[in-house]
Amino acid sequence: QAAYADISAQDVWNDWRSYMSSTGYDVSASENTSGNTLTISDLTMVLPVPEEEANVSVTIPTISMIQNGDGTVNVEFPSPMPIRFAVSEGGDAEVSGEVVMTHSGSVMKISGDPNNMTYTHSSDMTEISMGQVLIEGNPIPPDVFKMVITLANTSGTTNMTLGNLRNFDQSFSIGSVTYDIAANDPTSDDGGTMKGALQGMTFQGKGSIPLEMDPTNMAAMMAAGFAMDGGFAYQSGQTAIEGSGDGEQFAMTSSSQGGSLGVAMSATNLRYDITGKGTDVSVTTSALPFPVSFQMAESAFKLDMPVSKTDTPQDFAFGLTMGNFTMSDMIWGMFDPGGNLPRDPATIVVDLSGKAKLLFDLMDPEQAMAAGMSPTPPGELNALNLNNLLVSLVGAKLTGTGAFTFDNNDLQTFGGFPKPTGSVELALEGANALIDKLIQMGFVSDQDAMGARMMMGMLAIPGDGPDSLRSKLEINAEGHVLANGQRIQ
Repeated sequence: QAAYADISAQDVWNDWRSYMSSTGYDVSASENTSGNTLTISDLTMVLPVPEEEANVSVTIPTISMIQNGDGTVNVEFPSPMPIRFAVSEGGDAEVSGEVVMTHSGSVMKISGDPNNMTYTHSSDMTEISMGQVLIEGNPIPPDVFKMVITLANTSGTTNMTLGNLRNFDQSFSIGSVTYDIAANDPTSDDGGTMKGALQGMTFQGKGSIPLEMDPTNMAAMMAAGFAMDGGFAYQSGQTAIEGSGDGEQFAMTSSSQGGSLGVAMSATNLRYDITGKGTDVSVTTSALPFPVSFQMAESAFKLDMPVSKTDTPQDFAFGLTMGNFTMSDMIWGMFDPGGNLPRDPATIVVDLSGKAKLLFDLMDPEQAMAAGMSPTPPGELNALNLNNLLVSLVGAKLTGTGAFTFDNNDLQTFGGFPKPTGSVELALEGANALIDKLIQMGFVSDQDAMGARMMMGMLAIPGDGPDSLRSKLEINAEGHVLANGQRIQ
């Protein structure tokens, strides 16, 4: 016969309490069971901040955990629900206040067993707003700071399993996120507002958390198994910012047709991956007599790097993309009023990868500080690949690919730098036409242009088309530098 896993309200609360305690919080609460409902009252979580000799505390007034007849548990939060917080130093609350959460159509159901829980949750609307805030016991007027964040049509699942580590795998979606934030200086006219929205937001992520850890010691956390890999994505977004400071006015509007943010972290690597599509930005300020605006069809940033000391080289990568960048004629007019330069969309792409070896643990503050003070290089570069180079702007275009390896045992051949071996191939189009235009505009003198053209003649040969050059720069095993087969060093 089928065996069904059951979970009780007490199982859920025990796991929550264990989870919060294991991440460094000092947890206290009152428990009361009536019928099939376990009520948690005055849940207070205190996190010490040793470096600041301070504590941060958060208090939730009440949570209800309802035992269902099918072996599952529903969790209910009151609406509105004030969440009190305080930042204390020396026993006195320096900053305190409350964040108010209001929601409707909210459901959270937990199923599984104590070592394998699945959370299913959804809400029609969730609003988070800033309530009263006190600084050293004095209330801040409501018009000094305002924050309202509204999430519509949220849903998701989270699976949490317990073993040697606490593992989680979660996904959720949000129909829209809107935000309205304002801050004003009560002693002057300085202040500003920020309003905006994101549509079609999603998240996917998984990771592992040590059963006991110190959140103030990142190196120890990661060595104990802390890891995560996840990312947000959205379909479109827009933001409007207005403000004043030191007597000057400022305003900015931006919009995009989607983007993403990915982050991964483990004991060995750290990775960021950011993308954007259809970015449009417009800025006005009293410091300039005209608005500044630019558009970019595609943007991306990628960084993947080792973070721990190893005996063998580790992979790394770096990428930057600014695709089809355009700006307003008013900006062009500041340095090219005659329209001499082509104003076609500009694109810059840099894609690098390679292997490197860190000689210290980057996440250990003491080791990082010692490495920064030491005259010894903090790592070794072992290989570098230029997967793609593209610079296309003002009528000229540069492309390139290549690869080098580095001998860290030979620091004599290139004057203290590890000896490279490899080559890079470059192609340049439209360079002479661009130089002619810069001479015409007065940016470059004839003498400087002659020096640049002589250098191109030394390092490059004619390409396949008019006003095109190509070059293969090589460093061979003997340490010789060659340009298109001719030794230049």
